[in-house]
Amino acid sequence: MKSIVPLLIQISLWASACILAVLPCAVAIDYGGILPWAQWAASAAVLLAGVLALPSILDRDTQGGPRFHWLAILLLCWAAYGWFQTLPLPGFLTNLLSPGSAAAYTTWLAPVLGSQAETSSMHPISIDPAASRHAVAMLLVVATLAWTSASVFQNRRRLVLLMAGLAAGAAVHAALGIFHLVSPETDLLGMNAIDRGSHFAAFVNRNNAALLMNIGVGASMGVLAWRLSALIGTEVDDENFEVNDLISLASDRDSSIALISLVLCTAALLVCGSRGGLVSAIIGFTLALGWIRARRGTASIPVIIAVLAIAVALLIVPFNLDLTSLDRMELLSDRDDSTLLNDGRIPLWTDAMAAATTYLPAGSGLGTFADAHLTHLEKSSDGWAHHADNLWLEMFTEQGIPGLLFVAVMIVGIIRSLNKLNDSPDAVDHGLRVAGWYILGSLTVSQFFDMGLIIPANLIACAIFLPVASTRGYLVAPRSRDADFVRGEFDPYDDSDEYFDVDDASDTADEAADDIATEQDVSSDLDRSDDDAVQIEPAPIEPVTVSRKSRIRFQTKKTLSPSIAIAVIAVLPSVWALSVLQTDANADAVVRRTKALLAQRGTAPAQLETLISPLENLAQQTESPAVYRALSDLHFQLARYDEVVQANPKTAEQLRELYLQTAPAVRRLKWHAQNKPVTAHTTNHRLPEDATDDDTSNNDASEIASVTNSSLSRHYITALKNAEAELSVRPLSREARTSSLYLDFVYTDQDRTRAILQQLSKLYGTYSAALQQLAKLSLDSHEPELGVTYLRKLLERQPNQTPFALKLLESYPEISIASVVPPNTANYRAAAAYLITRPDPDQELLSQAFAGLACGESETIAERARCEELYADTAYVLGRYDDAFASYQKATELNSTNANLQLKHINRLREQDRIDDARVLARKARERFPDDRRFDAVIQQMAQQQLR
Repeated sequence: MKSIVPLLIQISLWASACILAVLPCAVAIDYGGILPWAQWAASAAVLLAGVLALPSILDRDTQGGPRFHWLAILLLCWAAYGWFQTLPLPGFLTNLLSPGSAAAYTTWLAPVLGSQAETSSMHPISIDPAASRHAVAMLLVVATLAWTSASVFQNRRRLVLLMAGLAAGAAVHAALGIFHLVSPETDLLGMNAIDRGSHFAAFVNRNNAALLMNIGVGASMGVLAWRLSALIGTEVDDENFEVNDLISLASDRDSSIALISLVLCTAALLVCGSRGGLVSAIIGFTLALGWIRARRGTASIPVIIAVLAIAVALLIVPFNLDLTSLDRMELLSDRDDSTLLNDGRIPLWTDAMAAATTYLPAGSGLGTFADAHLTHLEKSSDGWAHHADNLWLEMFTEQGIPGLLFVAVMIVGIIRSLNKLNDSPDAVDHGLRVAGWYILGSLTVSQFFDMGLIIPANLIACAIFLPVASTRGYLVAPRSRDADFVRGEFDPYDDSDEYFDVDDASDTADEAADDIATEQDVSSDLDRSDDDAVQIEPAPIEPVTVSRKSRIRFQTKKTLSPSIAIAVIAVLPSVWALSVLQTDANADAVVRRTKALLAQRGTAPAQLETLISPLENLAQQTESPAVYRALSDLHFQLARYDEVVQANPKTAEQLRELYLQTAPAVRRLKWHAQNKPVTAHTTNHRLPEDATDDDTSNNDASEIASVTNSSLSRHYITALKNAEAELSVRPLSREARTSSLYLDFVYTDQDRTRAILQQLSKLYGTYSAALQQLAKLSLDSHEPELGVTYLRKLLERQPNQTPFALKLLESYPEISIASVVPPNTANYRAAAAYLITRPDPDQELLSQAFAGLACGESETIAERARCEELYADTAYVLGRYDDAFASYQKATELNSTNANLQLKHINRLREQDRIDDARVLARKARERFPDDRRFDAVIQQMAQQQLR
């Protein structure tokens, strides 16, 4: 029985190691693991691996004290801080720790919810507690993963399995990505369903995929460095390393996986299109090969300068390389030549930094960046940045100063451990050191331009590897001044009782022959009493570089109490985390099903009603904003059905008309039309007591029935309640405010409508499409001042939207369109181009635009020619014919190949009875364009006109 227990322990540990080795690759197959159900499944696998690793507590060769699990303890502390951010705190304390969060729950909610926002004086730091709880659950799983990895991979053979598994998994995805580029019509892994962004392999974003490729490159280099050191005793980051030494790997079977993985992952980095991935790879190679971190004096200076120059060039220069071999496979194209200077990152970082300072010192809560930065949108480009594309800035926003401290401690601790591995004679430790420097360097740099580390597949891969790199160095003794080398060999008879070989006591002599020189057969009787002497048989070893001190620390006598305590606090919280992730996965499934049914045409009300109960239960259980959002949309749709049924349509045409009247943007218009101007405003925003109000309809029975407030469905009230519930748990939600705005015919408070419009304009500050819609909604809500303000803001950002604004304002003659168009050249040109096409253009604005065309400021000849033509057209409409014909002549001189321009010039001369001038121009044009028969026709028409 005594001999079976160690065997069972080893089987359990190997099973755990195998699960961890394949987990990153498996999770990455499902869009990188971004879906909640994939995160739950991955967490279950991590928990299983953690349980299988628990026997390591009884393993005499596995260290389990706080020193060897400091990273797991740090992650647990981080998770505790994230959980603290979700706790309701007194208002004064929230305001002290995070003024931005306090303002979100008070200043932003009070105008929208009124007295409902004042009922509670307790607010959490997190501005989205549900998202923060999910992030905390994932962080607890990562902590369990860190403990499991540090426990399982202390064994050198399992450590080799880890590096080989990471390399092979990344290579699989690299091959998938390259195959998809070569055969884009293949719907591999369902990636053709992604219609946004630039995906690669199974990742939605190529920058996220690049991080996994870099992890694969680092792991491959680690395996190759291990084999090189084991075969010839050479280390790749040693100054005496030569490229010719790599030839020794050609015949090594164990190096084949690493070589194939290295080639595939490097090729994937080159073709996936991620500039940040290439930059981080350069930094990783430089660190792994020791050019920066090794003490090489002034020789390192040119290397550092060259690396920085290459990195900057890759980020800001739009290259257009002609790589024939890749171009023939259509792997590389210049369809996306955006660089760091023009891809929108820098303006977003500026706004995000301004927002982050308002949440100091405690941050806005884990997983809340999508909402946290919305209050300071000033320079960002169009659209909504769910992430900052800079993980460190995002962490600073969400976690504040404590988050930066956690990251700093983690990086410093890993660097210390990697430095300690310099003293290890073990070839595996050399491979781990090379892989660790590469992965740490590429990870740190790449996250300045991306957020791929929070993608579950990448997060799991790093959470498996980095704990090993951060703790194995503590198995190595520090440098000493004692001479441990006798004629280049390690003294195996060192009588110091604090050092020993870290390899498994169960390693056989045959296995040791493939390992490094210091591998020794340690007596299996290590569990004897302290009084018995431990006999160590010396073994011949390969010589190692003299600069390395071949000393490995003896394991101290293991005490079970600290090991058990750390195992419990590292593994047990994952049980709670797994339940949270399972609930979130269930909620996501129901929400997705609800959205799918709402998007379908002809969905029966009975189908929608079956979802109400599950959603309400989930709302009570999770208080998830997504569940409240689904409930609000669901009840709004049911309310539309109710109103259509109550109107009792007689024909399909009437049914269709009634359904269109209940659309979100249309349903509110009838209330606004019936209540213009609004004479009474409420201040408490209380909902109607009953499902119907006292309004009566005067429609004639013979006409098509219409929807009015007299038939207000109870589902509208429930929809509004759920929108308000979403706001109470996610105070900066734009979706909830939009839903409330569409339901303003329920709460009937014009002040509240105005406040929502003002807040939405702030939260959608740089989103042009949203500003368009907000301007229209403001005008429909009888808020012309807001409408004009939003239109002007839109036109300042997007001058090409000037025609849209002018066309919209044609329905509002009481508004002066001249006050909407900003006084700059681009807007004036767009306004003039639109107005000259209208039958009765606004003369005031047209005159202003004519005076502000500023053709002399054009940067190119083609632009000047277009501007002169526009100037001539505008002058002609204004009746300034001499100016018009002079500008037509200038435009013709600048663009003499434009036949349409010359034909227009001739026709307008004819319209003003300048026949002689028109005839001269027509003859010149006929000579210039002999194949264009239009000029012959014009000349004949003028000749016939003269004969009359």
